[in-house]
Amino acid sequence: MNIELLKPHTHAGTSLAPGDVLDIDEATGRWLIGAGVAKAADGLQESTGKSQPITRKGD
Repeated sequence: MNIELLKPHTHAGTSLAPGDVLDIDEATGRWLIGAGVAKAADGLQESTGKSQPITRKGD
């Protein structure tokens, strides 16, 4: 599942900024969306179910 961060967040020990996109498991993505930390980022990339590099805004 692809999510775009709405607020600063630390994932796997890495500090991330609003606008950064993560490909994470669906349960974690839904939890972050429910907590108001992220929004769904459909169509940015197909989820592989495996960890993918973080896409930073402006990269």
